[in-house]
Amino acid sequence: MKLSPNAVRTPTPWFVLRSLVSQALGRSNQIIQSYRKDRISHVDLEQDIRLLVPKKDPLLIDVGANAGQTVHMFKRLFERPVIHAFEPNRSLVGGQLAAAFGQDKNVMLNAAGLGAQEGTLTLHQFEKDQMSSFLPMERGKRNPYADEAVVASCEVPVWTLDHYAKKHGLGKIDLLKTDTQGYDLQVLLGAEEQLASGNIGLIMLEINFIPLYVGQPAFGELDAFLRKRGYALVDLYEKIWVENRIAWCNGLYQKI
Repeated sequence: MKLSPNAVRTPTPWFVLRSLVSQALGRSNQIIQSYRKDRISHVDLEQDIRLLVPKKDPLLIDVGANAGQTVHMFKRLFERPVIHAFEPNRSLVGGQLAAAFGQDKNVMLNAAGLGAQEGTLTLHQFEKDQMSSFLPMERGKRNPYADEAVVASCEVPVWTLDHYAKKHGLGKIDLLKTDTQGYDLQVLLGAEEQLASGNIGLIMLEINFIPLYVGQPAFGELDAFLRKRGYALVDLYEKIWVENRIAWCNGLYQKI
Protein backbone atom coordinates (compact mmCIF):
# COMPACT_ATOMS: atom_id res chain seq x y z
CA MET A 1 0.00 0.00 0.00
CA LYS A 2 1.42 3.41 -1.01
CA LEU A 3 1.16 6.22 1.48
CA SER A 4 0.63 9.88 0.67
CA PRO A 5 3.08 12.42 2.09
CA ASN A 6 0.47 13.29 4.74
CA ALA A 7 -0.17 9.73 5.85
CA VAL A 8 1.08 8.27 9.12
CA ARG A 9 4.48 6.72 8.46
CA THR A 10 5.04 4.82 11.72
CA PRO A 11 2.80 1.73 11.61
CA THR A 12 0.77 1.50 14.80
CA PRO A 13 -1.44 -1.50 15.69
CA TRP A 14 -4.51 0.61 14.79
CA PHE A 15 -3.02 1.58 11.44
CA VAL A 16 -2.18 -2.05 10.67
CA LEU A 17 -5.73 -3.12 11.58
CA ARG A 18 -7.29 -0.45 9.36
CA SER A 19 -4.98 -1.47 6.52
CA LEU A 20 -6.00 -5.11 6.84
CA VAL A 21 -9.68 -4.19 6.87
CA SER A 22 -9.17 -1.94 3.85
CA GLN A 23 -7.49 -4.72 1.92
CA ALA A 24 -10.21 -7.19 2.91
CA LEU A 25 -12.75 -4.82 1.40
CA GLY A 26 -10.75 -4.56 -1.80
CA ARG A 27 -9.77 -0.95 -1.16
CA SER A 28 -6.05 -1.36 -0.48
CA ASN A 29 -5.28 2.05 -1.95
CA GLN A 30 -7.38 3.84 0.65
CA ILE A 31 -5.12 5.43 3.25
CA ILE A 32 -5.96 6.26 6.85
CA GLN A 33 -6.48 9.90 5.86
CA SER A 34 -9.59 8.83 3.97
CA TYR A 35 -11.41 8.16 7.23
CA ARG A 36 -10.91 11.67 8.58
CA LYS A 37 -14.00 13.77 8.10
CA ASP A 38 -12.05 17.04 8.13
CA ARG A 39 -9.89 16.24 5.09
CA ILE A 40 -10.47 15.59 1.42
CA SER A 41 -10.70 11.80 1.19
CA HIS A 42 -10.33 11.29 -2.59
CA VAL A 43 -12.65 8.33 -1.98
CA ASP A 44 -15.94 9.62 -0.55
CA LEU A 45 -17.55 11.98 -3.08
CA GLU A 46 -20.15 13.34 -0.66
CA GLN A 47 -17.59 14.06 2.04
CA ASP A 48 -15.34 15.87 -0.40
CA ILE A 49 -18.14 18.00 -1.85
CA ARG A 50 -19.21 19.02 1.63
CA LEU A 51 -15.66 20.10 2.48
CA LEU A 52 -15.09 21.93 -0.81
CA VAL A 53 -18.41 23.79 -0.52
CA PRO A 54 -18.40 24.96 3.12
CA LYS A 55 -21.77 26.73 2.94
CA LYS A 56 -25.24 26.07 4.31
CA ASP A 57 -27.06 27.55 1.32
CA PRO A 58 -25.00 26.93 -1.84
CA LEU A 59 -26.30 27.50 -5.36
CA LEU A 60 -26.24 24.15 -7.19
CA ILE A 61 -27.03 23.18 -10.80
CA ASP A 62 -28.17 19.62 -11.59
CA VAL A 63 -28.12 18.86 -15.32
CA GLY A 64 -29.61 15.46 -16.09
CA ALA A 65 -31.64 15.20 -12.89
CA ASN A 66 -33.33 11.91 -13.86
CA ALA A 67 -35.47 10.84 -10.87
CA GLY A 68 -33.77 13.23 -8.45
CA GLN A 69 -30.87 11.14 -7.15
CA THR A 70 -28.46 14.09 -7.07
CA VAL A 71 -31.07 16.50 -5.70
CA HIS A 72 -31.57 14.10 -2.79
CA MET A 73 -27.79 14.01 -2.29
CA PHE A 74 -27.53 17.81 -2.29
CA LYS A 75 -30.29 18.03 0.30
CA ARG A 76 -28.42 15.53 2.50
CA LEU A 77 -25.18 17.48 2.25
CA PHE A 78 -26.42 21.02 2.82
CA GLU A 79 -28.86 22.68 5.19
CA ARG A 80 -30.56 25.06 2.73
CA PRO A 81 -29.32 24.38 -0.82
CA VAL A 82 -30.79 26.28 -3.75
CA ILE A 83 -31.02 23.82 -6.64
CA HIS A 84 -31.84 24.39 -10.31
CA ALA A 85 -32.53 20.97 -11.86
CA PHE A 86 -32.81 20.18 -15.58
CA GLU A 87 -34.37 17.01 -16.97
CA PRO A 88 -35.59 16.71 -20.60
CA ASN A 89 -37.80 13.68 -19.87
CA ARG A 90 -41.10 15.41 -19.10
CA SER A 91 -42.67 12.30 -17.58
CA LEU A 92 -39.93 12.25 -14.93
CA VAL A 93 -40.30 15.97 -14.24
CA GLY A 94 -44.08 15.74 -13.91
CA GLY A 95 -43.91 12.47 -12.00
CA GLN A 96 -41.08 11.52 -9.64
CA LEU A 97 -39.39 14.91 -9.52
CA ALA A 98 -42.62 16.84 -8.95
CA ALA A 99 -43.74 14.37 -6.27
CA ALA A 100 -40.46 14.64 -4.39
CA PHE A 101 -39.60 18.33 -4.81
CA GLY A 102 -42.60 20.12 -6.30
CA GLN A 103 -43.43 21.83 -3.00
CA ASP A 104 -39.84 22.78 -2.21
CA LYS A 105 -39.37 26.48 -2.97
CA ASN A 106 -35.59 26.00 -3.08
CA VAL A 107 -35.73 23.43 -5.90
CA MET A 108 -36.47 24.76 -9.38
CA LEU A 109 -37.52 21.99 -11.80
CA ASN A 110 -36.98 22.59 -15.52
CA ALA A 111 -38.37 20.22 -18.16
CA ALA A 112 -35.52 20.91 -20.56
CA GLY A 113 -32.00 19.87 -21.41
CA LEU A 114 -28.87 22.01 -21.51
CA GLY A 115 -26.49 22.14 -24.45
CA ALA A 116 -24.14 24.28 -26.49
CA GLN A 117 -26.91 26.32 -28.07
CA GLU A 118 -30.60 27.01 -27.66
CA GLY A 119 -33.12 25.05 -29.70
CA THR A 120 -34.65 21.58 -29.71
CA LEU A 121 -33.14 18.10 -29.86
CA THR A 122 -34.42 14.56 -30.13
CA LEU A 123 -34.31 12.70 -26.83
CA HIS A 124 -33.80 8.96 -27.24
CA GLN A 125 -35.58 7.27 -24.35
CA PHE A 126 -34.33 3.79 -23.54
CA GLU A 127 -35.82 0.99 -21.47
CA LYS A 128 -33.67 2.14 -18.55
CA ASP A 129 -34.67 5.79 -18.30
CA GLN A 130 -31.33 6.75 -16.76
CA MET A 131 -29.69 5.80 -20.08
CA SER A 132 -31.76 8.28 -22.12
CA SER A 133 -29.62 10.64 -24.18
CA PHE A 134 -29.53 13.12 -27.04
CA LEU A 135 -26.94 10.78 -28.58
CA PRO A 136 -27.64 7.40 -30.21
CA MET A 137 -26.53 4.31 -28.33
CA GLU A 138 -23.19 2.84 -29.42
CA ARG A 139 -23.96 -0.72 -30.55
CA GLY A 140 -20.40 -2.08 -30.35
CA LYS A 141 -19.50 -5.15 -28.31
CA ARG A 142 -17.63 -3.13 -25.66
CA ASN A 143 -20.85 -1.42 -24.58
CA PRO A 144 -22.73 -3.46 -21.93
CA TYR A 145 -25.88 -1.53 -22.86
CA ALA A 146 -25.57 -2.10 -26.61
CA ASP A 147 -28.86 -4.05 -26.72
CA GLU A 148 -30.82 -1.41 -24.83
CA ALA A 149 -33.99 -0.71 -26.84
CA VAL A 150 -35.35 2.74 -27.66
CA VAL A 151 -38.89 2.94 -26.30
CA ALA A 152 -39.67 6.49 -27.44
CA SER A 153 -38.17 9.53 -29.17
CA CYS A 154 -39.41 13.08 -28.80
CA GLU A 155 -38.35 16.65 -29.44
CA VAL A 156 -37.47 18.56 -26.29
CA PRO A 157 -36.29 22.11 -25.56
CA VAL A 158 -32.58 22.70 -25.00
CA TRP A 159 -31.18 25.81 -23.35
CA THR A 160 -27.70 27.03 -22.48
CA LEU A 161 -26.56 27.57 -18.92
CA ASP A 162 -25.18 30.99 -19.87
CA HIS A 163 -28.60 32.18 -21.07
CA TYR A 164 -30.42 30.61 -18.14
CA ALA A 165 -28.03 32.19 -15.63
CA LYS A 166 -28.56 35.64 -17.16
CA LYS A 167 -32.33 35.24 -17.39
CA HIS A 168 -32.68 34.21 -13.76
CA GLY A 169 -29.95 36.45 -12.35
CA LEU A 170 -27.94 33.61 -10.90
CA GLY A 171 -24.95 34.60 -8.82
CA LYS A 172 -21.96 32.45 -7.93
CA ILE A 173 -22.65 28.80 -8.83
CA ASP A 174 -21.02 26.69 -6.16
CA LEU A 175 -21.34 23.40 -8.03
CA LEU A 176 -22.41 22.36 -11.51
CA LYS A 177 -23.27 18.68 -11.87
CA THR A 178 -23.77 17.30 -15.36
CA ASP A 179 -24.68 13.69 -16.12
CA THR A 180 -26.21 13.69 -19.58
CA GLN A 181 -25.15 10.36 -21.01
CA GLY A 182 -22.35 11.48 -23.28
CA TYR A 183 -23.59 15.04 -23.87
CA ASP A 184 -21.62 16.72 -21.09
CA LEU A 185 -19.11 18.56 -23.28
CA GLN A 186 -22.03 20.28 -25.02
CA VAL A 187 -23.39 21.34 -21.64
CA LEU A 188 -20.00 22.85 -20.78
CA LEU A 189 -19.80 24.63 -24.16
CA GLY A 190 -23.11 26.28 -23.33
CA ALA A 191 -21.59 27.56 -20.07
CA GLU A 192 -18.52 29.24 -21.61
CA GLU A 193 -19.26 32.66 -20.10
CA GLN A 194 -19.80 31.21 -16.64
CA LEU A 195 -16.62 29.16 -16.89
CA ALA A 196 -14.50 31.99 -18.29
CA SER A 197 -15.58 34.34 -15.51
CA GLY A 198 -14.80 31.76 -12.83
CA ASN A 199 -18.42 31.86 -11.73
CA ILE A 200 -18.58 28.08 -11.22
CA GLY A 201 -16.62 26.76 -8.25
CA LEU A 202 -16.90 22.99 -8.68
CA ILE A 203 -17.87 20.78 -11.60
CA MET A 204 -19.02 17.20 -11.13
CA LEU A 205 -19.50 15.25 -14.33
CA GLU A 206 -19.87 11.72 -15.58
CA ILE A 207 -16.86 10.46 -17.54
CA ASN A 208 -17.17 7.50 -19.90
CA PHE A 209 -14.04 5.51 -20.72
CA ILE A 210 -15.77 2.96 -22.95
CA PRO A 211 -17.95 3.79 -25.98
CA LEU A 212 -21.52 4.02 -24.67
CA TYR A 213 -22.92 6.64 -27.06
CA VAL A 214 -22.10 7.67 -30.61
CA GLY A 215 -20.17 10.94 -30.49
CA GLN A 216 -19.43 11.00 -26.77
CA PRO A 217 -16.28 12.93 -25.77
CA ALA A 218 -13.20 11.12 -24.54
CA PHE A 219 -11.89 11.77 -21.05
CA GLY A 220 -8.93 13.62 -22.57
CA GLU A 221 -11.25 16.04 -24.36
CA LEU A 222 -13.20 16.86 -21.21
CA ASP A 223 -10.06 17.17 -19.12
CA ALA A 224 -8.30 19.42 -21.65
CA PHE A 225 -11.40 21.60 -22.00
CA LEU A 226 -11.66 22.17 -18.25
CA ARG A 227 -7.93 22.57 -17.63
CA LYS A 228 -7.78 25.24 -20.33
CA ARG A 229 -10.43 27.15 -18.40
CA GLY A 230 -8.62 26.95 -15.08
CA TYR A 231 -10.13 23.83 -13.53
CA ALA A 232 -8.07 21.10 -11.88
CA LEU A 233 -9.12 17.51 -11.30
CA VAL A 234 -9.75 16.76 -7.63
CA ASP A 235 -10.23 13.04 -8.27
CA LEU A 236 -12.29 10.33 -9.95
CA TYR A 237 -15.04 8.79 -7.83
CA GLU A 238 -17.55 5.94 -7.88
CA LYS A 239 -15.64 4.00 -10.52
CA ILE A 240 -17.34 1.18 -12.42
CA TRP A 241 -15.21 -1.47 -14.12
CA VAL A 242 -16.06 -3.71 -17.06
CA GLU A 243 -13.75 -6.65 -17.76
CA ASN A 244 -11.15 -5.31 -15.29
CA ARG A 245 -10.97 -1.91 -16.99
CA ILE A 246 -12.50 1.35 -15.85
CA ALA A 247 -15.73 1.95 -17.76
CA TRP A 248 -17.18 5.11 -16.24
CA CYS A 249 -17.03 7.24 -13.11
CA ASN A 250 -17.73 10.69 -11.70
CA GLY A 251 -15.04 13.34 -12.04
CA LEU A 252 -14.81 16.30 -9.67
CA TYR A 253 -13.06 19.49 -10.84
CA GLN A 254 -12.28 22.66 -8.89
CA LYS A 255 -11.59 26.17 -10.13
CA ILE A 256 -8.04 27.19 -9.23
